[in-house]
Amino acid sequence: MGFKIFLRDAQKVCKISTLVAAFFVLPLIITPLFFAADKTHAQTPSSSLRLADGVIVELKTRRGIQSLDQAKEGLVADLGADADIVDTVDELNLALIKDRDADRDIQSLITSLESNDLIARVEPNLMRTFAYVPNDGLFGNQWALHNTGQSVNGSSGNSGADISAVSAWDSENISSNTTIVAVIDTGVEYTHPDLITNMWNGSSCRDEFNNIISGGCPHHGWNYENNNNDPIDINQANSSFAGHGTFAASVIGAINSNATGISGSSRYNKLDIMALRFNFDVFSEIKAINFAKNNGAKVINASYGGGGFSQIESDAIASFPGIFVAAAGNGGSDFVGDNNDVSNFYPCNYNLSNVVCVAASNQEDELASFSNYGTSSVDIAAPGVNILGIYRGDYLYGNGTSFAAPFVSAAAGLAYSNTPSASISDVRNLILSQADTVSTLDGNVSGNRRLNIAKMLGTPIVTTPTPSDPAQQNTYRFYSANFRSHFYTTSNSERDLLISNDPNWAYEGSVFRTYKSAVSSTVRPVYRFYSEAFRSHFYTISASERDGLINGDPNWSYEGISYYAQTAAEGTPLFRFFSPNFRSHFYTTSTGERDGLINGDPNWIYEGIAYYLPS
Repeated sequence: MGFKIFLRDAQKVCKISTLVAAFFVLPLIITPLFFAADKTHAQTPSSSLRLADGVIVELKTRRGIQSLDQAKEGLVADLGADADIVDTVDELNLALIKDRDADRDIQSLITSLESNDLIARVEPNLMRTFAYVPNDGLFGNQWALHNTGQSVNGSSGNSGADISAVSAWDSENISSNTTIVAVIDTGVEYTHPDLITNMWNGSSCRDEFNNIISGGCPHHGWNYENNNNDPIDINQANSSFAGHGTFAASVIGAINSNATGISGSSRYNKLDIMALRFNFDVFSEIKAINFAKNNGAKVINASYGGGGFSQIESDAIASFPGIFVAAAGNGGSDFVGDNNDVSNFYPCNYNLSNVVCVAASNQEDELASFSNYGTSSVDIAAPGVNILGIYRGDYLYGNGTSFAAPFVSAAAGLAYSNTPSASISDVRNLILSQADTVSTLDGNVSGNRRLNIAKMLGTPIVTTPTPSDPAQQNTYRFYSANFRSHFYTTSNSERDLLISNDPNWAYEGSVFRTYKSAVSSTVRPVYRFYSEAFRSHFYTISASERDGLINGDPNWSYEGISYYAQTAAEGTPLFRFFSPNFRSHFYTTSTGERDGLINGDPNWIYEGIAYYLPS
């Protein structure tokens, strides 16, 4: 299938079509599937979509019956002389297959693979592109950070039509933590004097399979285009792409107050850039996402996109335990922005709780003429016209949603720096709720929002509210992208131990309250089980269900009473979901989250009310 992808941050000019996002299952390390789901059939590739070589398949595994290695061996035998497995991401059960017959069309290969019982899903390896066009200026004012109405690159703007960075810097704490922001793009010119000290320290790093890399990552990331440890932003297969990643990285992390060049978005240089160069196809993107996850990135900047839905790409993004900032795109060949509510642009259009989709605004707080828009699909606008950045060793102006997205990535990174324990929803809600409401964006962006970092940093994140009733306690939630499951605990020591010492688990905050003991006849213990096979926990208030698992299901180990809840409908209902794909349950008190999963996420099956919690 051919998917045309445009970098969110490029102007309507210079659309680059390169990435086909088939993104990963955001917890990119996926445990083997135990229940064989019906095979998902790939959509027929459209001639309007750009495709990379090969197709992506998700292999079926059954614990105790068929391992991943056995599935791969079987598939190799089935492919014979017709096609080859050229790459894999074992944690996700994914393989990239290329046809030996260069003349055979992709759809024929997809059709032949769909009937194979070893394969759960087949997708074309979609291409993604970025949209970037530097103007011919050299050095000028960074109006996006501080707009006084000055003339920049020949255009004047409105005073205050900026992200209020100068005011934000007054709120930034010099003692705050450093946040890793992964830039998945063409690489980064990490030797540039205005970037070098703000690059991620990769002296101790892990690969996309979570294995320790001997010798570390001395060049601050990884190159998934050429499969080596040097993600330098030069010599791309398509040389016209070179420089795009460095430009995006400089918006986020150019060194502040070094009397050189431009300023990045952090006064105290608290944003470390992880350089991840990829081939602008979904398969290499998945690897890059996995690398970012395994090495502690809290934010991914995705200044690219394109047409064509990919469940694999969506799953991969969803598994990333942080904020995924996506560019809204830069219209079509007419250089006029398109409505993403009508014409999908991925990954912007994935309806995921960790995705923030960004449009571009100009110096007058209007939607840039080239920027895609959509009141349902686009979350926020940020400056994307006449943006000054580092490009091929120089300082130039650029236009595009590709350069708007990095401002939001920086905002997310600064939120995490101030509050490392903040959940994904905490950070996302902070960015959106503290944005400026701009009337000139009406009808183009959800809530008419334009980024305001000063308001965002001036609003504290409260992650663990104190229960008012001494008979009640907080229940803390964690998510593991590796295990594709959630974990709940009322223990402060267990919470702190996981936050400090276990990188598998990302803290999502205090999600509800529970009882400390049986305070009434309707309050009963909630029993906790753990499955080493499924890498997940299960909670039930039913004694019969408890006994059935203890006596009849060797997959589950009983761990005792975790907390107490009600059987009667006297409090807040806790809704329960099950995912056959992830082999885990999920619990929420949020009716919005419940309805979103029921209506928008086929991975989760609603099982009803599990029990009731204190109101």
